[in-house]
Amino acid sequence: MTPTALPYRADGATLARASAAALIAGAAILTLFVLPAEFGIDPTGVGKAIGLTALSGGGDADDAPEAAPPVAATATAFKVPEQTRDSIIRATPFRSDERTLTLAPHSGAEIKAEMRTGDSYNFTWKSTGPIKMDMHGEASLTASDFTTYWKQKGLTAAQGTFTAPFNGIHGWYWRNQTDSPVTITLHTSGFYAKLIQPPVE
Repeated sequence: MTPTALPYRADGATLARASAAALIAGAAILTLFVLPAEFGIDPTGVGKAIGLTALSGGGDADDAPEAAPPVAATATAFKVPEQTRDSIIRATPFRSDERTLTLAPHSGAEIKAEMRTGDSYNFTWKSTGPIKMDMHGEASLTASDFTTYWKQKGLTAAQGTFTAPFNGIHGWYWRNQTDSPVTITLHTSGFYAKLIQPPVE
């Protein structure tokens, strides 16, 4: 009759040695592999040497890309103008106008608004064909000099907001550069005394 083998029973010293070895191995694995790969912590340098720190998205401070420097404020930075009662209120009555004019081939015409400094209007105009536009202003109808704000050829429409930089008349000169009549329709609304159509010399 063959005797039955008894299960192996380790004594206390053997279990203690095995536990200590497992703890040491676990600590080594944690230090050498897990911390560099998961958290970018590499106290021994082994993680960097075998490329594990790259897995954490980190790495040594020397290898990290430099952060972009903050944008310094400059003297030309936009500053919101202060709004007060004096800057908001307008003495000139509010009004709206619509004008239509037809330009013969190769002819021009003007429409302007009488305005005081700080008066403003919104405008939109459309034409049935391409024209040359010169938006400008002068101190009066008899003034010999003027200030040009916007000059462009080949337009069929424009819109915007205008604020008078000085007392005077401010508006548009349109010239039809085609061989057919062109009709312009202008809409304005804002703070100006009236629209006028100066004679074209």
